Amino acid sequence: MNTLTTIVIILIAFTIGYKVISWLIDRIQGPQKTAEHKTQDYHESGPRPGGSTRAADNDGPRASADDARSRTYEDPEARYAKVLGLPHNFTAPEIKERFRTLIASYHPDKVNHLGPELQEMADRKTREVLEAYEYFRVKYNVK
Repeated sequence: MNTLTTIVIILIAFTIGYKVISWLIDRIQGPQKTAEHKTQDYHESGPRPGGSTRAADNDGPRASADDARSRTYEDPEARYAKVLGLPHNFTAPEIKERFRTLIASYHPDKVNHLGPELQEMADRKTREVLEAYEYFRVKYNVK
């Protein structure tokens, strides 16, 4: 194999690797809207119930994906159980164990060597886990 063939193979491998990593990050984080799309959604959304004409009247101009997820009509207990990865019939000790495991895995000390995108994702997951644990802690008196 000559040098040119080796270089072409390496470039193809890097391109495929980049595409696979980009796809995985999009799957984990969800597709990100560009600033242009966010502005367009804010200004050009149609009428809403209650007479509001802008999509962000109630949430401010920068409603996040987390806010949209919290407005779904899904049962909150099922959503929070999914966040914590709990089985269908869970107990209070399982809630506490899953919370501790997840919160430790997303701790800032464990992700500080990663890139800013992954640190931000870990921060988001930490907030989701804390919200889910607080829901179960109050509802089932988990100590």
